[in-house]
Amino acid sequence: AHILLLVYWLGTDVGVFYGSFVMRRPGLSIETRRTVRRMMRMLDLAPRVALILMIPVALGLAFSSRFAFNGDSRGAIGLALWILAAVAIAWAGLSVWSFRHVVAGTGDRPWIRAFVRFDWTARVAASLFFLGTGFAALAGADGLYVTDWLAWKAILFGVVIGVGLMIRIAARRYLPALGAVLDDGDGDGRLEALNRAIRGVYPPVLAVWTLVIAITVIAVVKP
Repeated sequence: AHILLLVYWLGTDVGVFYGSFVMRRPGLSIETRRTVRRMMRMLDLAPRVALILMIPVALGLAFSSRFAFNGDSRGAIGLALWILAAVAIAWAGLSVWSFRHVVAGTGDRPWIRAFVRFDWTARVAASLFFLGTGFAALAGADGLYVTDWLAWKAILFGVVIGVGLMIRIAARRYLPALGAVLDDGDGDGRLEALNRAIRGVYPPVLAVWTLVIAITVIAVVKP
């Protein structure tokens, strides 16, 4: 499951990345751009869900392999991880459900706005958890991660979650420019405005890929 989530995360994200270049080609019809946009949206679901599910899978794998949380309260921690898994599954399901409403143009419902706030809060909390436990383990705290390489994986994963939120912030400037091109075509400087806006999204996307590859290397090499 850990490997499959990684593959779906990076694999579909590459599709979204490539689709953004197709979207910016001059001379495409509005309908073609809308089709590419729909495809990009559907592909973008995989990394969103994969990141959520990666949290309980990664922690559960580290726990069951006895690379983490080897204190006296392993029974309680094991139960907490099962609860976390259930929460993550519900979280992922609601992400897909709310995404469908956004695509359908009904994303302004109160429960969707509430879920978006929860999603942001949960991702910030997850980022801080992995950063905090990783640095604490490197500082010598007992009962967290047995090896330094796993502590570094936790730290980098915490950074990945944080950079993912930066992508969302950058996308806020990109989406209005994209909407203008999808509604009125690429004339009158609209395509140039889209190109300028989307360039701000690429750096954090490439940073996530670099970090995930680094995490994978650490997992394989175990320095």
